[in-house]
Formats: sequence, C-alpha cells, structure tokens
Amino acid sequence: MTGIDRRRLTAVLAGLAALPFVGRGRASGRAAFASARFGASGAAVALLDADGAESATQALPERGHGLAIAPDGRRLVVVARRPGRWALVLSTDDLAPLARLALPAGRHFYGHGCFSADGQRFFTTENDTDGGDGIVGVWDATAGFERIAEWRSGGVGPHDLALAPDGRRLIVANGGIRTHPDSGRDMLNRDTMQPTLAALSLDDGSVVERVDLGAELRLASIRHLAVAVDGEVVFGCQFEGDKSVMPPLVGAWRPGGGAARLWEMPDAALARLDDYVGSVALDRSGTVVAATSPRGGTTAFFARGSGRFLGLADLADVCGVAAAGDGFLLTSGAAGMRRTGAIGAATRLVDPQPTAARSIWDNHLAAFGDRRQRSAETNRLVKLTV
Repeated sequence: MTGIDRRRLTAVLAGLAALPFVGRGRASGRAAFASARFGASGAAVALLDADGAESATQALPERGHGLAIAPDGRRLVVVARRPGRWALVLSTDDLAPLARLALPAGRHFYGHGCFSADGQRFFTTENDTDGGDGIVGVWDATAGFERIAEWRSGGVGPHDLALAPDGRRLIVANGGIRTHPDSGRDMLNRDTMQPTLAALSLDDGSVVERVDLGAELRLASIRHLAVAVDGEVVFGCQFEGDKSVMPPLVGAWRPGGGAARLWEMPDAALARLDDYVGSVALDRSGTVVAATSPRGGTTAFFARGSGRFLGLADLADVCGVAAAGDGFLLTSGAAGMRRTGAIGAATRLVDPQPTAARSIWDNHLAAFGDRRQRSAETNRLVKLTV
C-alpha cells in the first residue's frame, strides 16, 4: 500500500476528532514552541508561548517523540516513539487534527520527520522490519500526506533527520542499531553495528555522501542532529559499549569536508553525560551548541566553530531543547522547563513558568519560526569570545 484513499482518510479524521481537545489558538506575533508531554491524563502535544505557558493542547494516541513544523508555520506533525506506527498532522492555529500518516506493512517510525523547503513533501525515518535496512518515507504534504515513495536511508536505524540549508539534500542520522518490534528495544546487530551520517539527494533519494565514526567508535550510535545555516551538521551520540571507555558524544560534520569530528570534554564533565545525548540544538546565532542528557540530568554547551567545551547546566531528566532569546529553552520529564541566558562556564537556568513543572515533557521541543530566524542570521554569524 502506498497511500491512503479518500474513504480511509475520512475515517481517520473522524477518529482523530473523537480524541479529547483542549485549548484554542496561539497569540499572533508571539514566539512559540511545541512539545509532546504525558501524565495521568494521557499523552498530548502542547503549544507554548515564550514564557512556557500552554496555549493549546491535543490528545495523542500514545506518547509522541519528534515534532516538525511546516515552513509556513501552519502545520505541525507529531511522530510516534519507536516502534510506533502513527504520525499526526495538526493545525498550529488550535492543534485541530488534519491528517494521519498511514504506514505500509513492515514499516514503523523511528520518531522524527521534517518538511522540504517548500513544504510540499514530508520525510520520516523508518525501519524495514523484515530486511533491517533504514528507510526514509516520502509523503505528499499537499495531498493529505499520501505516501509517494520510500528511499534507503544510507544505514541502519535512522533516527533524526534535517534538511540541508540549500534545500536539495536531506541529512540523516543512522544510529546503526537494528531492532524489531517483536524484540522491543533489544539490539540485534551488536557485532556489525555501524552508525553513519548520510546526505541524500532530494531529487531521487540517492546517497550522495556518507561518513562513519571509524571502527573504534562503531558503538557510538549517532541519534540526533541539527544543521547550521552554513551547512555544518552537529550531532549527538548514545554509546552502547563498555561503560569504562567513555568516548566523546558530541561532534560536527561538514558535508563535502571530509571526516566527522568529535569534540573533547573534561573527563568529569563527559562522565556526567552518562554515555547518552538525548537532543542537540543550535542557538539563534548558530555559534553555540546545546546537547542534553536526560540520563545525566545535565546539558553540555559547546562553541561550534572550535568545538570548545563551554560548561554544563544541570536539570533533572532534561531532554528537549530549542533556541530561545540569546540562549535556549530546556524541557524536562521531572522538573518542568528552564531557560538559559548567554552561555558561559557558569550558565544559569531560569524557570520561565513555575506551573509548567506539572507537565512531564517528552524528548523534544520544536520552535516556531526557527528556519526564518536562523536564515536571518546567515550574514551575521560571529565568533564566540567566551
């Protein structure tokens, strides 16, 4: 099956309409974010203003994972956690349901998706459960999110993905871990695991470039990434090897520029990450990188140009992160949300909305207007002086 017919789409939307709905609209002109959350009342997605206050919510079938906002800011897609098989398209006016992506047999989502630059196509990371290859699903965002193609992801276990600034390539983080829904989250290929970063052509899905981290770091699963306006890719890893090894977990790759490089950290700070980076983001200037560790309860900050470690900021179960003001907004599954100011060796966290601590925020945070804000910074990137 390659798509959803009109009858099935009608039935899907009718089912979505029956889900609980709370809240109306988001105020025009406000900076805004979106995140999945869960709790006693079930799983949901929420729109947030710049102070962290919720302006609309929509119930979800199960816990959500990644979120993608269309370039025009009018649609939001929430993708299920691995090995989920649902992804919902919602209006960003009030989170009203618009469509639900229908996967073919033998596929499940890995949790992330992104739009093409013109908003006409949507891409999702998926698993071929029989063959084990990584898949990128291609959906027509102009026609009810009908599935129109699928491409090989350039590796196994694709997780995060992002559009390159030229709008012609898709950057995919292939974690290297083969799984199967029948085995839960068990790794089925430890002896052959090989994470990669791949650049795919949006013309035909072909892999135009691919790098790995070398044999010594083949157990460092590349899971999340962010792409700067100059094309450099920053990424975070989750190490599946011996706990005593403690390799670097955050690094950068410039497509067309050779090997990926991992950034060094002091041993004490690296140990705090507990072999696990849950999300990465760039600040609005594109010069500072934040890498969260829910296991370690901390966020590491780096200068992108040099890879220099800038410091840690502690927050229990922190994972979601997005650019906000001159720093970042961070969300937690245990301590609500916090905001940073300018990043330095003693980064302070401020609680923008104490009541938000009641929410158990899921893994990722998406920022409205992020593409426009970052594009405006292209001509004024500055070197860090901290």
